[in-house]
Amino acid sequence: MPQRTIDPADRTDPRLRALEHACRGVVGDRLRSVSINGPDHRGTVYRRSDLQPGTDEDVHEAMAADSSERSTVCADGGRRAAPEAGCTVHEFEGGYVTRIEVGETSVVATTGGIKMDRQTELSAAVTGIIGE
Repeated sequence: MPQRTIDPADRTDPRLRALEHACRGVVGDRLRSVSINGPDHRGTVYRRSDLQPGTDEDVHEAMAADSSERSTVCADGGRRAAPEAGCTVHEFEGGYVTRIEVGETSVVATTGGIKMDRQTELSAAVTGIIGE
C-alpha cells in the first residue's frame, strides 16, 4: 500500500483516530502533538488547538528520522523507556518528546511533561494500535 500523507482535517481513518484518542487519553492536557511516519501514513495526527501549525515540527522530523539532528532539538541524551517497544524519551525546549517504534512505523508525541509510568502506558497504547 502506498504511503498516505495525513490531512489533519481528515478524521475518517479509524486507526489514526484511535491513535489520537489513545495518546490524549493517556497524557491528557499535557499532550502537545502527535505525528506518525511509516509505510502507510506520514504526518501530524494531532496538534493541541492552542499551538500554531508547524509547532514542534522540527522535533517530530528529527525524532522520526532518528538522526544526529536530534541533538540540536533535544536538551538531553535521551532515556530509553520500555526498550522492547523501541521507545525513547528526550527533553526539548517545549517539554518532552517521545518516539515509539513499532515495526517500520514511528510515532512521535510531544508533551508539556510526562511521568515515566504514563510513558509506559503511552508506549503500550501506541503499540497496541499500530501493531494491529
